[in-house]
Amino acid sequence: MKHFLSLITLATAGLAHGQVAIDRYLSDALTYTNIVTSADQVSDPRDLDFKPFTNELWVVNKGASDGGSMVIVHNAGLPGQAAEYRKDTHSSHFMRMPSALAFSDNGEWSAVSEIQNTNTSSPTFMGPALWLGDLNIFATVFQNDWLSGYPLGSHIDMLHQSPYAMGIAADSAKVFWVMDGYNGNICRYDFVQDHGPGYDNHSAGKIWRYIDVPVTRVPDVPSHMVLDKIGGWLYFIDGGNKQVKRMNVNSGTITGNLTVPGTANETLGSYKKVEGAVVEIVDTWTTQPCGIDYTMGRLIVSDHDNGDIRIYDVTGTPALLGTIPTGQAGIMGVKVGPDGRIWFVNNTGNTTVRIDPTPLANDAAITAIVSPANATATVNFYSTDNTICSGSVLPTVTLTNAGSNDLTQVTIDVDVDGSVQPSYSWAGTLAPGASTNVDLPVAAVLSGAHVISAHTSGPNGTYDPNELNDRMEGAFRVIDPIQNLPFNEGFAATTFPPDGWNYVHFNPNNKMTRATVGGFGNTAGSMKMDHYSGSMDITGQLDYLLMPRVDLYAATPGTTLEFSVAYAQYNTASTDRFMVKASTDCGANWNTIYDKQGSTLSTTGVNTSTFTPTSAQWRTEHVDLGLVLGQPDVQFMFVTESNFGNNMYMDDVGIGNTIGIQESAALNFSIYPNPASDRVDVMLGTLKGPATVELYDAVGALVRSERVNAVNGMLHSDLRTVAKGVYTLTVRTETAVGSKALIVLGR
Repeated sequence: MKHFLSLITLATAGLAHGQVAIDRYLSDALTYTNIVTSADQVSDPRDLDFKPFTNELWVVNKGASDGGSMVIVHNAGLPGQAAEYRKDTHSSHFMRMPSALAFSDNGEWSAVSEIQNTNTSSPTFMGPALWLGDLNIFATVFQNDWLSGYPLGSHIDMLHQSPYAMGIAADSAKVFWVMDGYNGNICRYDFVQDHGPGYDNHSAGKIWRYIDVPVTRVPDVPSHMVLDKIGGWLYFIDGGNKQVKRMNVNSGTITGNLTVPGTANETLGSYKKVEGAVVEIVDTWTTQPCGIDYTMGRLIVSDHDNGDIRIYDVTGTPALLGTIPTGQAGIMGVKVGPDGRIWFVNNTGNTTVRIDPTPLANDAAITAIVSPANATATVNFYSTDNTICSGSVLPTVTLTNAGSNDLTQVTIDVDVDGSVQPSYSWAGTLAPGASTNVDLPVAAVLSGAHVISAHTSGPNGTYDPNELNDRMEGAFRVIDPIQNLPFNEGFAATTFPPDGWNYVHFNPNNKMTRATVGGFGNTAGSMKMDHYSGSMDITGQLDYLLMPRVDLYAATPGTTLEFSVAYAQYNTASTDRFMVKASTDCGANWNTIYDKQGSTLSTTGVNTSTFTPTSAQWRTEHVDLGLVLGQPDVQFMFVTESNFGNNMYMDDVGIGNTIGIQESAALNFSIYPNPASDRVDVMLGTLKGPATVELYDAVGALVRSERVNAVNGMLHSDLRTVAKGVYTLTVRTETAVGSKALIVLGR
């Protein structure tokens, strides 16, 4: 059955309230732009998707027997666009000849493969694989090229009951819908709980097979899928019948259990058959439908044969609104991007293309979150970057005029972790196509990881017909507040990490936890890093435990970072490593101040069983802090690098010998002249020998530090290169420290 409706005539000045922006593609003059091509390593592309609420575009290449690959486009279609090619070392199984991919709103994505099995022709052990959109993990961790006993690349899960899968659609969290081309029906997959990068336990997985919803695979032509999450309709291509169909996902009844066939044997949480779901034919074609997407009551379907893209109104009975004749045969995946425009991959042309209609009259967009620095990943991103050291953030966003009128006013809203901040009313004059950075109201934040979202509304005081480009999202980490000395942490609380600490990791199996054994047997808690458990060799895995920031401004010479450590080598070749790094610029740069591994780190003999220390198997470490003494804002990070050896423990973290020295009682000196211009003289009385003279600006930042010798009780400091302002001059000797205010007049 075919459905037709005459084209809607749209006013060139814009759309009336209630109309849909995507309909413009049926009346406007269109522009086609190649976003990435074979020059960017796009080769045999089959699908594309955007990481949710970002401008990060992922394009999947089919590849060959060694597996598919990704071209990831940052700032896709925007100034500063950059493309990078990535291929996981284990894609020959987990992404072998991929036909489709789909991002979930949580930043994870799944891909399916057009193959029966990766080993021999008889098994049917294939299906959707789950991955993380975090680029610090995907095709980055555990890249070992199938070494026996090592983790299987960076995939985080896979279920194996759908060979020759030709399409996939995201539902919620770890739930996806799959077009099973081998068994010829629709399946709902729930990974439930992933096994972590490179592991292989699938026992949590649940599958529902809709046995009376038939579909037919067309070799080498995907049958893409998309879910209208509000309406509850799953739209999919039945390739062999050349039909566009939809299924009501809220219909159907579980009628029994299914048994995993011996050719696809794996333990599952459950495997159910479903019957009686409501299925409707949206349209029947004479040519080959392939790509599909949904937005705001509109269904967009690509024609692989001739390159046409059909647009349907599915707000009621599905009806064809019209066709976009692209003239590009070979289109596969099609996507309505975060800018509200149509994007597609041309499989035969090895391109990813964006189609632009005439700009709307009034259309404001957020095209970047500039501040705080953020990651295009979920809140649990694996990186020590994108960190701020403040109890508040001053959001800055890039506002872009995507309309044809000058943009003179717009409302911008920001929320942090779902907490909406006061709206900001921007006013000015922004020409069509122009962008500007806008500072927004301050938002309070606590220590830990957060998601920030910014969106626009009411451009020029009117309804915004293109809501898709209104929102951007990112994740960042806060380490605040600064703690004063003395500092101590004994891991007494049962929660881990302790309050104010941050733990950055990616492996849910071998990781840091709180152990119920304490340093020297004196307490009941410590940090434990599990290098021992499991059968996967996690050599090279890095875990980061970030301590709260501390104020070492008044710390005396000889102050040390102290902690108790316990570690046993698994064998004499084990080289599990423990490092301590320090930063004085909120993690932008780190200096390693402690580094031990293997036998040097060990506090007892070799132990081939899981190591739990006795009270006699601990050692106290004292780490010199000379590099950071006198700094008002210091951050320490404990880093473990695994060699898949044995467990390591840490307890009793403290900063010792920290009695502050008051100026009047410690180092009595005077300075002249004050205010000063070219130089300042520091008069120390009878003091002789070396001293350090430091200059801090009005916000406490170190401007410079110089080591000088006192002659006849006097030091000289050159100020000719110091800018005009109010400073604090600090003098340090081996036994004393003192500070005075200094006004520099400049030259």
